[in-house]
Amino acid sequence: MFSALTPTVVIVHYRTLRQTLLAARAVAETAPEAEVLVVDNDSRDDIAAGLAREAPRARLLSEPVNRGYGAACNRGARESVRPYLLFLNSDAYVRPGAVAALVAALEADQRAAAAGPRLVNPDGTPQPSIQRLPSPWKVFCESSGLAALSGGRGLLRGHSATREDHSRPRAVESLSGAALLVRRGPFEEGGGFDESFFLYAEETDLIARLRKSGYRVLFEPRAEVVHEGGASGGDLRFGDLHAGLARYVRKHHGRGAGLFVRGTLAAGAAARYLFALATPGERGHSRRVRYRSALRRAAGGQ
Repeated sequence: MFSALTPTVVIVHYRTLRQTLLAARAVAETAPEAEVLVVDNDSRDDIAAGLAREAPRARLLSEPVNRGYGAACNRGARESVRPYLLFLNSDAYVRPGAVAALVAALEADQRAAAAGPRLVNPDGTPQPSIQRLPSPWKVFCESSGLAALSGGRGLLRGHSATREDHSRPRAVESLSGAALLVRRGPFEEGGGFDESFFLYAEETDLIARLRKSGYRVLFEPRAEVVHEGGASGGDLRFGDLHAGLARYVRKHHGRGAGLFVRGTLAAGAAARYLFALATPGERGHSRRVRYRSALRRAAGGQ
């Protein structure tokens, strides 16, 4: 038997052995009653042996091919029955009390369908958790640099480059998907994650659909999660980020808006790549890899 207030935690694993084991162990240590499902997207590594050693109560689900993050999350949801689902990135580590605080937030607001924590970097510094839903204007502001120049304030705020109040629990427009607790009922009513998103923006699409159905999305700062960031993606997958954004805008704002955003993102990536050519050292190399990935993805029209 399990308590109705302990969720199923779904961790998607793709070649992030060290991080996935840390994430599973953190859940096991801080929320021992939670069910932990690790969905392996055909990583072909030692995840089974590692889980047996580090988090023996975790259950491993193996996918024959990597169908993307959202598809793996849906597999985990189908394999469980608990009323709450915590979708956790493989490089996100819950701190003591975080899981309970997220569940308590949804228990206290029956019109809320999702809740996210305060994210921090591994060094303890704050990481932006609250976001806004992307639109052509917000993507333009972010890609052009206007959002950064404005400090994320006013009309020039972006969708992720936005200055928000992280000091208090409240309803918000959107959240980072590094750690997202959702109520099973609304999740299943909406069809779960849209599997046409391979990596990035699938959680934003889910939040947008939940809000459209009349549900609230909550930020709960009493829940804290350490997020490394970029473990499964990184610079080589930056093109997937742009593709996900363009797909989201096309789905929610129309084909013309999607084409505008694709062009905006490509222009921004090209400008940043040129600047990166003059940036020395490892930082310059990393930026060139990142924006070259975006430009190649844009040229492929995917």
